[in-house]
Amino acid sequence: MRKIVFIFVLLFSMSGVAHESSELNKTMKEMGHIYKQAMKAQSAQEMQAHLAELTTLVNESKQFQFKQEVSAESVAGLNKVLETITKASQEIDSGRIEKAREMLLKIDELRKQYHKLHEPPSFWELLFGS
Repeated sequence: MRKIVFIFVLLFSMSGVAHESSELNKTMKEMGHIYKQAMKAQSAQEMQAHLAELTTLVNESKQFQFKQEVSAESVAGLNKVLETITKASQEIDSGRIEKAREMLLKIDELRKQYHKLHEPPSFWELLFGS
């Protein structure tokens, strides 16, 4: 009976973690979509609207529970994204849309850098360690 209860509790707790992870994944995909729209924007108003939406999504992402060992780094990465959005927004306000677009390229670099923190270990890392 204890084993059944233990298994039930384990499965229940895993489903909560999986749900949180799936919500974060959904939010991150939406962020990627909004980022692409901002990069393709033809007007300052359109780009600003996308950046405002992106800011909201980044702030939402900061509320998720990251793995404890990478939580601080993940939040730091999201803060860097917010800083970049703020700088790009200032460039747009100054009428320099192309400069803002160049600044937004840093977000893609940050994405690549910080996604490495959340990649699952490869088969070889599991087998031989890192």
